[in-house]
Amino acid sequence: MSEANKEEIEKCKQIAQAALAGGDAEKASRFLQKAKRMCPTDTSIDELLAQAAAGASAPPSSPGAASPPRHARSEPDLGSGVRHRTAASSAPTSGPSNVRTTKDGKQYTSEQMQLVQRILRTKDYYDILEVPKNASEEAAKKAYRKLALKLHPDKNHAPGADEAFKKLSKAFQCLTDPEKKQVYDTYGDEDRMPQQQRHHYQQDFMTPEDLFAAFFGGGPAFHQAHHGRHHHHDEGQMQRVQIFQALPVLLLVLLTLASNFAKDGGSKFSFQPNNAYRNERTTAMLNVAYYVTDDFEEHYSEGTKNLAEFDRQVEIYHVRTLHSDCDYQEKNQYKKVLAAKRRGSQEDLQAARNLPRPACKDGRRGD
Repeated sequence: MSEANKEEIEKCKQIAQAALAGGDAEKASRFLQKAKRMCPTDTSIDELLAQAAAGASAPPSSPGAASPPRHARSEPDLGSGVRHRTAASSAPTSGPSNVRTTKDGKQYTSEQMQLVQRILRTKDYYDILEVPKNASEEAAKKAYRKLALKLHPDKNHAPGADEAFKKLSKAFQCLTDPEKKQVYDTYGDEDRMPQQQRHHYQQDFMTPEDLFAAFFGGGPAFHQAHHGRHHHHDEGQMQRVQIFQALPVLLLVLLTLASNFAKDGGSKFSFQPNNAYRNERTTAMLNVAYYVTDDFEEHYSEGTKNLAEFDRQVEIYHVRTLHSDCDYQEKNQYKKVLAAKRRGSQEDLQAARNLPRPACKDGRRGD
């Protein structure tokens, strides 16, 4: 780590400590999260994050309980008592008492805040998941599912929830990967690991959003930048994000195609030749080969707007199909990688990482 980064981390921690002293827990959390991104292994930042989370969950003082202004203290006790009763009766009573609101207007409950605090304060990965050291992989999965749904940033808006969600993800992946689990059980915290072991240990962690998607079928992608990832893994994440975002469009395209191609007695093209579709054509922009029926030109004459629109829809259908196939191939690759890690086979792991994904390659050319 460079000296500039070290100075910046210390500066963030000092600002956070000052903010905590001034009662501004959210400001402290922002600067601590920035410091955490620069140095994920600094456990002192976790302790400060827990303090910030605890400070944010403290109930605000009621306006009715506030001391009267200084100039009012010199007035007679009777008037002061009246003012105290009036202030107490005017305290807001609407809404549940355990619901808090962030500066962004997002609400969270005290239960959500308590869960975030517990995760941030806890160092031991087994304690984070609340499983014993001899727990099975299935038990760890069950614990992860339960906690991930409660900590997901789209559901839990308590301060520090993002960091808690990341910590949960790392704990689960560590305890369900035989190699990482062995290193963790031997050394504990990353700070105590030898440099060589630490470098190997930090490799091949899935991002929290990828892990969540693997469990729950494509959870939302986050906007945060994640460090320590391989470049090819970043490309894979971007492809999946684009696929998830394109799903509503794909449905609309399919409906349009169904409407247009259902005219005049059914579909007018196929990507594979057969007895009905034996006349080959290629689209103008992407040179996608497709096959049409004998009477195709009766409905789509050369040089017409209808033919140009037909070609465009064939290309859209082709690209969306590639994206769908790419999604399937990437998920299949993830499953093989995880299975190889559990078996502890380096040969199978390398084969899984090199698994061809032709649809993804062709899809990038078509985009």
